[in-house]
Amino acid sequence: MDKGNGKTDVIAELAKAERYFSQGNFELAGQICDKVLIADSDNVGALNILGASLTRTGKIPQAIKVAEKACSLSPGNAVYYSNLSYLHSITGNVQKAILVMALAVISDTKNTVNQAKFARLIDHLEFYQLTAETGPVKEAIKVCLSNPDIDHGSFSVAWHSLIMLDPVFIRLASITQDGNFKKQAEEVNARELEEPLAEPFFLLGLKSLQAVDAKYERIITFFRHYFISRIDDYDSEKFLPFLCALAEHCNLNEFVYSCTRQEQEMAVALEGELDLMANVDADTMARIALIACYKDLVQLDYAGKLAESGANSQNSAFAGLIKNTISIPGKITEFHAGIPAISPRDDSTQNDVSSFVAKQYEQNPYPRWRHLDLPVLAEKQRAMGRGRKILVAGCGTGYEPLNLAAYYPEADILGVDLSIPSLAYGKQKADEFGIGNVEFKQADILDVEELGQQFDLITSCGVLHHMEDPVEGWSKLLNCLRPDGMMKVALYSEIARESVVLCRNWIEEQGFAPTPEGIRDFRQAVMDLDDANPLKEIMNWTDFYSMSMCRDLVFHVQEHRVTLPWIKSALDELGLCCLSMRISNPVFRKEYLAQYPQDPALKDLDALNEYENKNPRVFRDMYQFWCCRKDSVTVQRPPAWFYTIGLS
Repeated sequence: MDKGNGKTDVIAELAKAERYFSQGNFELAGQICDKVLIADSDNVGALNILGASLTRTGKIPQAIKVAEKACSLSPGNAVYYSNLSYLHSITGNVQKAILVMALAVISDTKNTVNQAKFARLIDHLEFYQLTAETGPVKEAIKVCLSNPDIDHGSFSVAWHSLIMLDPVFIRLASITQDGNFKKQAEEVNARELEEPLAEPFFLLGLKSLQAVDAKYERIITFFRHYFISRIDDYDSEKFLPFLCALAEHCNLNEFVYSCTRQEQEMAVALEGELDLMANVDADTMARIALIACYKDLVQLDYAGKLAESGANSQNSAFAGLIKNTISIPGKITEFHAGIPAISPRDDSTQNDVSSFVAKQYEQNPYPRWRHLDLPVLAEKQRAMGRGRKILVAGCGTGYEPLNLAAYYPEADILGVDLSIPSLAYGKQKADEFGIGNVEFKQADILDVEELGQQFDLITSCGVLHHMEDPVEGWSKLLNCLRPDGMMKVALYSEIARESVVLCRNWIEEQGFAPTPEGIRDFRQAVMDLDDANPLKEIMNWTDFYSMSMCRDLVFHVQEHRVTLPWIKSALDELGLCCLSMRISNPVFRKEYLAQYPQDPALKDLDALNEYENKNPRVFRDMYQFWCCRKDSVTVQRPPAWFYTIGLS
């Protein structure tokens, strides 16, 4: 390109490069950008198109260099950061991908798409030291936890690891190792807690994330005891945001933490002393928050008055607490009556497996969740599910069907489950998020054919293994699948759940009951065991830190565990084939692909079985796989709409 033609020629050349790129002629688009960069080496527009062209032609190392230069020339450009993060992620450099995506999130705090990408990158990632790079990561997590349209659960492990690296929490962890609250309290002064407990990063995570380790739980239980036992010794107004966040945390995990009799008595005393006829000042709000650390506020006789106080409150922390613990739970019960029942329970079915399972989830709807990814979709993406019918068999509290509905707003989605309270939870969430393309019905999978419908996609994740005969249930679902439809199934791994089996046997031996008291006693007994005891492995499961999840994990009334050879045999029996098995941990996935390069789709069940026997934890989050009929036209290449982000 002639340097003398000036800015107009550069604009024209870049327009030409963009046109060639849009037509799929990436080589020519790149060549034009190379010429532009000879004349103007710092032209970020040319660098951006060149980087994209190099990416499309598989020249990733060169693309990374170009993208890095574009980012350095245009700091704060979220698009360029996002592009560079993607390049690092496909090369397996997760650490750099996360850091750069954190910069993208910080640069454009309103960009929900980048926040969702960041959430997927950081999911289950643990930090082991604080560095200069963790500063932007913490700031990005804070942005995401402030956004109600992002699934906060993806940040749980990362957030907890960063909190536990904070010097204040390192000291608190050492102080709270034993259960001697009196001794612990003597080593802590409320004034030294004012600043760390008011930090937004901590408060956002505390109120929206469940615990993932025992050290953190011990700190939280210490805080709870400390603040209720010294209620007149600190400034309620200063600690009110923290106390409200602490109460939301305890409500979210369904009061699974053990507490002393002294605490219970103090909470009852506070409840009796409340005077809601007077002005609800900071002291009163603090007392309400402390009661909410031990008891579900919606169950109180004066819950209606509390709801009114919260609605009229100018204090955002208190208003949020009342909304999440009274107003929303109150709405859930209103949806019970409107759910159609395909498999109503009656006296003739009270002793079958389905009835026992239903009763468990009626008592403990599962899982408890608050936030959902609400993606911004282009028109092409919105149309991906148009005309499709999706069944979520065993949808629980509605997270999966609502997630699918958010990504496929033009699909018709049906969620069925045994538990009316769980379905009501889902209906309330659909109403809360304004999602209208989901229907909920009470039904046993054994009766699913009574729906009289055929579906393009059926998902049944974490459900079939709770049936008396998983293959029978699977077969019933298959009868509702269209000839070229697909299924997503998730089943427990026998190998990965060794610690669960140990605990289930111990629970039976010790006689722990599947009640709130029994679950608390079990958890405390496990935490009191010697560190070398293999039963303590169960504490590494995140489900250990919530009442309903802990019950589902080790107290379930019916559980089957399977192996990959069992899945292979079941697929053959049903006339199905595996299209892809999910390995969620990127380290395991990368290692598997390196050892078994002949299986890029992860569908060779023999190879996967060989790998699992060498790596027992690879399928700890269940075998999750796609399958379809062997004679289906989709065997070689499933329709493109199945491969969008909502189904990954």
